[in-house]
Amino acid sequence: MNFFDRSSPARLVFLTICLLGLAQMRIFAAPLSTEETRLYSRVRDAQDALWSEMEKRGEADPENDADKTGFIGLEWSETTTTLGSLESKRSSCDPLWAVQCLRWFDQFGLRAGDRVVVLSSGSFPGMLCSVLAAGESRRLAIDLTVSLGSSTWGANRPAVPWPVMESILRERGFFATRSLFYTLGGGGENGGGIGEGVEALALAARESGIELFRASLGEIVERKMELIDPPSNKTTRLVVNIGGALSSLGRDEAVITLRNGPLFPEDYAVAGDGLIAMSLERGIPVLHILNLRSLAERSGIDFETRRNFFVGYSLAAPLVGIALFVLVLATHRRWSWDE
Repeated sequence: MNFFDRSSPARLVFLTICLLGLAQMRIFAAPLSTEETRLYSRVRDAQDALWSEMEKRGEADPENDADKTGFIGLEWSETTTTLGSLESKRSSCDPLWAVQCLRWFDQFGLRAGDRVVVLSSGSFPGMLCSVLAAGESRRLAIDLTVSLGSSTWGANRPAVPWPVMESILRERGFFATRSLFYTLGGGGENGGGIGEGVEALALAARESGIELFRASLGEIVERKMELIDPPSNKTTRLVVNIGGALSSLGRDEAVITLRNGPLFPEDYAVAGDGLIAMSLERGIPVLHILNLRSLAERSGIDFETRRNFFVGYSLAAPLVGIALFVLVLATHRRWSWDE
């Protein structure tokens, strides 16, 4: 059969293949704004700088940190609290999360000068970097506190926990935000289950010059709540929770029902008994970042590989398919298999 013969069945086979291919197509990229492009590059540059420092310290791991972010930790260490997913930690390092944060901030209606409280564990240092970079890009007023314990593959390198990463990136000018205080994390958020790793975390906090607040869980919740709902006339416009620190989630199983991503007070009558629930009860919206796979699927960011920012299905693909279908049929002559 000659493909260029207008009566050739090969033309219809070709049409079928093209239509099947177009049916699978998605719009591959939404053009990033100038601000988003600049932010993406800044986060990538921060990762390059951290990776270079990791190489100097003999802590670089090109096998598990193939994108050379510097934020991927160890499968297990003395500062590890729980099991975590390597794929989730890799996904959290995609600079597109910084872009997504900007879009979330727009969704919350944030403007320059608005106050945001960031509560993070050490489990997703790459995500924390993106949140801080995005917040500073929008000139938000950020209050930060970090629970230093980390699940596997997070900031769980005893020689390079979050206080060291924070110091490196702040000294190199990638963000200016400085943690107000640290907690240990782990059981009770005061080092339970971490064992000998507590000393490594305490040393890192001491060398950073930032207070390590060691107290009961109730006292930790109370102090963090003072940041969220201070007795002064400061107004918190948003609480960002990254990871699964006990003070943020609480012990009530109702927290499991919370959706990842933007949470608005009017949508949740019951949200557990942690800081997330307390914030929502006070009318303060929350950006909850924990289950990266589901969040990536809803945000359009590839979970396991870095690709373009997916924003939906394209009208271009069906339009091209229709045009191709009409063109082939309009020029095709009837034929039979007996010819």
